[in-house]
Amino acid sequence: MSNKIMSLKSRQEYLKANYQRYRKARKVIRQTIIDEFCRIAKYHRKSAIRLLNAPLYKKPKARKARGKTYGSDVVYYLKKIWKILDCPCGIRLEPMLPEMVKVLEKHKELVIPETVKSKLLTIKSATIDRRLKKEKIKVIRSIHGTTKPGSLLKKQIPIVLSRWDEVIPGYTELDLVAHCGNSASGEFAFSLNITDLATGWTEAEPTLGKAEKRVKQGIDDIRNRLPFKLLGIDPDNGSEFINWQLFNYCLDNEIQFTRGRPGKKNDNAHIEEKNWTHIRKIVGYHRIETQEEVDLLRCLYRGPWRLYENFFQPVMKLQEKKRIAGQLIRKYDRAKTPYQRCLESKYVSKEQKEKLKTIYDTLNPAELKREIEHLIEQLTRIIRKRKTQRKPLTTK
Repeated sequence: MSNKIMSLKSRQEYLKANYQRYRKARKVIRQTIIDEFCRIAKYHRKSAIRLLNAPLYKKPKARKARGKTYGSDVVYYLKKIWKILDCPCGIRLEPMLPEMVKVLEKHKELVIPETVKSKLLTIKSATIDRRLKKEKIKVIRSIHGTTKPGSLLKKQIPIVLSRWDEVIPGYTELDLVAHCGNSASGEFAFSLNITDLATGWTEAEPTLGKAEKRVKQGIDDIRNRLPFKLLGIDPDNGSEFINWQLFNYCLDNEIQFTRGRPGKKNDNAHIEEKNWTHIRKIVGYHRIETQEEVDLLRCLYRGPWRLYENFFQPVMKLQEKKRIAGQLIRKYDRAKTPYQRCLESKYVSKEQKEKLKTIYDTLNPAELKREIEHLIEQLTRIIRKRKTQRKPLTTK
């Protein structure tokens, strides 16, 4: 007979076939059965005796499913908070839950039972992602760029690679987001987007067109709103940034002016991410081309948008990046809002921290979210009205 070892299933079937035969046989015959069993099934003699004398193997009973620790009552309130914070992932949502429970109860947006509240304060990120899995919807969109390279001053403006380890607030990346719709022809609006590398603080300002003067004015307006001094800007190589007006503006105001490598978007990875999370996800891909629409966008950026994004949207900062066996490993710190990072920074003045605390005490994230949605609805309504009022082309 072959020396090949039988599979577990075959052993169980062989045991079942010889079980009753062994139990009914006399002692002398039992010894023969055991010898045969050991030779064929490759069992040790003692193991074979134990199996044949023990109760016959039966299919185990199905285990009763473990009850859910975080039931539908917890998920109901978890969904509410998750939607108010614009649907973050579990890692970003988990550290914000204690503070959000406190703030939303303070403004009477939610009345949470104590039993549910205790569970919301202990739920972990993996469980959050698992319980909210059905609620998540992924939308992937793409848009063509509208940036033309600037050829002037490139030798005077140094190239700096990604500065993810920056700790001093004030060094920023900036970019223009085009609101051109399906066509880049004619004049349309842009969103000037600036994000601080140390804290994640983000500001935006709309401009109609991207003339050098308008871009410089937008940077100046944002500079006056930042809770810390603007120390440096790091744009791409577009002509709207690489020009004498902005270069002289930075010299006059002691602002360090650097740039990324041409064609290397990842050099400005922070602002590229914010272009999606802070602009595209909220404003969308409409074509914005009238002053009325730009004014409404400015009202959004200077009002509820900046308060909601900077005071209630947690961001994760890269702590370490290394390559192990060909795989790039990244480690991030605990998710915190830009407001929290400003309070923790020793480079932000006490006066500014007190101002930020005063503002924070008056804010209701749910109300801010409703104001943002209301302004976006207004903007969408105006855009649709403009489209319907356009006269069709006449043909002779």
